[in-house]
Amino acid sequence: MASPTPSVYARYHTAFAEALARALNAPLAEVEPQVKPADPAHGDLSFATFPLAKALRKAPPAIAAELAQAVRVQGLEVAATGPYVNARFSAEPFTGEVLAQARTEGGAYGGSTSGAGRTVVIDYSSPNIAKPIAFHHIRSTVIGHALANLHRAHGWHVEGINYLGDWGKQFGLVAVGFEEYGDPARKHQVSHLVDVYVKANARAEKEPAFDERARDFFRRMELGDAQALAVWKEFRETSLKDFKAIYARLGIRFEHYEGESFYQGKMEPVIERIAKKPGVKTSEGALIVDMPYAENEPPVLLKKADGSTLYATRDFAAAIDRHERFQFDRSLYVVATDQALHFRQVFRVLKEMGEPWADRLVHVNFGRVGGMSTRRGTLKLLSDVLDDARDKALEKVKENLAAGKLESHEPEALAEQIGTAAVVFGDLKNRRTSDYDFDLDAFLQFEGHTGPYLQYQHARACSVLRKGGGAPASVAPALLSLPEEQALVRLLARFPVATQEALDDFEPSVVSRHLLDVAAAFSRWYTLGNQDKEKRVLVEGNDALRSARLALVDATRITLASGLTLLGIATPDTM
Repeated sequence: MASPTPSVYARYHTAFAEALARALNAPLAEVEPQVKPADPAHGDLSFATFPLAKALRKAPPAIAAELAQAVRVQGLEVAATGPYVNARFSAEPFTGEVLAQARTEGGAYGGSTSGAGRTVVIDYSSPNIAKPIAFHHIRSTVIGHALANLHRAHGWHVEGINYLGDWGKQFGLVAVGFEEYGDPARKHQVSHLVDVYVKANARAEKEPAFDERARDFFRRMELGDAQALAVWKEFRETSLKDFKAIYARLGIRFEHYEGESFYQGKMEPVIERIAKKPGVKTSEGALIVDMPYAENEPPVLLKKADGSTLYATRDFAAAIDRHERFQFDRSLYVVATDQALHFRQVFRVLKEMGEPWADRLVHVNFGRVGGMSTRRGTLKLLSDVLDDARDKALEKVKENLAAGKLESHEPEALAEQIGTAAVVFGDLKNRRTSDYDFDLDAFLQFEGHTGPYLQYQHARACSVLRKGGGAPASVAPALLSLPEEQALVRLLARFPVATQEALDDFEPSVVSRHLLDVAAAFSRWYTLGNQDKEKRVLVEGNDALRSARLALVDATRITLASGLTLLGIATPDTM
């Protein structure tokens, strides 16, 4: 697999911007951001002249006409359309360059070296111990995984951290609840710990004395009580084993499993640093950060009146520790929008402390998932959703096998891949800040905006290549002259741009939407042969054209495979 090089699209984009900058005698840094994708009817790249009208004292259409005459770039056809200077990629050498780059880079296509030498820390998934991974963890888990993949693809060194919720009063509830309701023979079953927690939580809400027992157990943990910590450690290991089985199904790995407990005993030095700047004070027995707050904004608590620390205290310790360990250039917290105030305050305090890296911290927030409502005291587990998706996918796979529409000899494995793709893509096709409703039946469809649809188009490309005898080594790309072929080539060319945009905006859905466009364009082109045999990919009697079309199929396969892999989705070659 070759290392990523600047994309063909990016090279033409820069060349067009450089020519415009020379013609305008303006800095490239000012011109290049103004070069945008054009209306397809007029070209591929576009530069609007409205901002130049006042300085040049000319009408924008006149400026555009003059620029179009002055700008010359090999491989681009430049023309003015009203106030816009548009550039269209010449079919050659553009088509050949795109196919060559995609097919040379293979699985690395879409990546770059833009992050070389830089480190990103990504805090994601982060379930609570002594509980299973509930379905609502899907968002942090798959968004974080996709962002980790995108950073790696663009040359970043990634430190992925699963910051477990393994400290606090909630663990005290599990521990004292187990004393009352637990079955020692089932202490290594997370499902049993959930039942215990639900009962304990309900009782604590009604009985202050029981709630105090949970608080006392946590205080014992913070004081280093050996017996309390032994119980905590045993339940933590039980949870981790359960978590890792889910992550294995999703193909997710973390560089670090660390929790709030990691910072136990390390918070007093952090509180001392805060006390120096911006300062601390006591309020109603609790220790808070001494700084002004916005109206109706609660203060940042460092210690409760009973001396126990809080989530924010541990986040200060974690941020400082991560910078000391990793010297990060970027640190992401993939956490729901509900926690926006918390992170805003944590980042602000760190900035007030004078930490020069505080502006490198980013809260990558996301919306809620609807359609998975549960009764109080119950949880919809992620493992159950994945099981349901697999089972429903298996029904479809068996139907297709019986009808002779499927080539797979491992239906169970394929069903697992399809079911997981449905769940993961069902999330990642949405903008992360948006809420969405989970609809498994809709997400499992092999048509429409779904993960299985993308997998199917990838498998279709693989099937065509097998029937055609494999991907050809040398081709004549100039033969790819159909409008549908050129439209597909342009989408393949823009794929690296889409992955960079997804990285810059922390928005995996940019990749998802682009893959859907690629798949739709591929399907439109491929099905042309149903009406006209001369337009078939495996056209007969013209070996050169057949080879060129197979090369385009191969580049499409590579792009779909690369994009799906970035999203954490498997790419079966038969469906």
